[in-house]
Amino acid sequence: MTYSLFVLVCLIIHVVVNIDIFRRKSTISLPAIRTYRVFVISIASYFLVDFLWGIFDEHKLALALYVDTTIYFLIMGFTILAWARYVVKYLQSEGWFAKITLYIGNAFFLAEIVLLIVNIFTPILFTVNQETCEYTKYKARDIMLYVQILLYFLLIVYSTIIAFVRKGIRRRRYLTISLYSLVMTVAIIIQIYDPLLPTYSVGCIIGAALLNAFVIDDIKEEYKSALDQTRVEVKKGQEELLETKAIAYTDPLTNIKNKHAYVEEEERIDKLINKGEMEDFAVVVFDLNGLKHINDTKGHGAGDLYIVEACHLIEEYFGSENLYRFGGDEFVAILTGENYKNRNKLMANFEKLIDGFVGDDKPIISSGISRYKKGTDNTYHAVFYRADKIMYSRKEILKEQHAGL
Repeated sequence: MTYSLFVLVCLIIHVVVNIDIFRRKSTISLPAIRTYRVFVISIASYFLVDFLWGIFDEHKLALALYVDTTIYFLIMGFTILAWARYVVKYLQSEGWFAKITLYIGNAFFLAEIVLLIVNIFTPILFTVNQETCEYTKYKARDIMLYVQILLYFLLIVYSTIIAFVRKGIRRRRYLTISLYSLVMTVAIIIQIYDPLLPTYSVGCIIGAALLNAFVIDDIKEEYKSALDQTRVEVKKGQEELLETKAIAYTDPLTNIKNKHAYVEEEERIDKLINKGEMEDFAVVVFDLNGLKHINDTKGHGAGDLYIVEACHLIEEYFGSENLYRFGGDEFVAILTGENYKNRNKLMANFEKLIDGFVGDDKPIISSGISRYKKGTDNTYHAVFYRADKIMYSRKEILKEQHAGL
């Protein structure tokens, strides 16, 4: 019972130390963490089987002990394979070292399977006397342990040498592998000479605890790096979205907001009016006189220049922040803040400018303004409609002043 209790304590400590690793699921995308999790689970499975081994041995359950011992060797083989794969990922190793490590890990696991199958018919690993429940080891069992010692010894030598030529986190990683391998080497040597002592479990718990102490910072660093990368990608996506939206909402000829942006703004204002939250604003409607005449007599290129020049004139007085081109020769400015307060002065100066263009080649721009009346106007369109009517009245006056326009 002492054997089982000791291994149970190892299992509990292992789970507590690695609780965060056990909780994480397949959403983890970092290979080193995934392989580490597999390795940690394999160690926990080994502890569980070793714990049951002590129970079955204590109560002389021969068949259960035989089956458990078979599973014991199978999990031991898988643990070596999981360890080999983790080492390669953790050290970010490539080339001959990675190939040799993975080859030994795979070969060990496959050899363990083959030996266990053979052991059913011809005992070469172990036997369990069905009458006395006595466990007996054979040479093949020791040979497999020697192979593990060889693997860990190679890792100790290689990792220690490489650690001296590495710096920072890379050096720490190689020293971590070397330290774990040293602990397991000592534990296996003792296990070879006394198979009834739980020294292999002792090596696993000490090694896993040391490994966790060194690895956990690397795991956090890898998660932080992945999170930072995600943030960069999200920010890039947001910038691309804003850029795309800016293109979609910008008039290519005048570089001011287009009809899509205008419609969206109209919807926003209507929602605020319905909630009773809309602040004071005014709408100025503009229409270009004579654009069709210019297109017919001088071509559409001249017509485009006419539109651009007219837009620049409007921008000079009303700004571009809330200026929209919502038709071929139609513009709308929504005045808020200081522009709203100075609306009468702005309109007077703008109309005076246009009146002074009589006989010139400057753009003739009709305009009309109307302000939002709280409690009376239920929609943005009500304000627009009044401004539009005033604009058409102004248009007729300008036509009389500018023949042909």
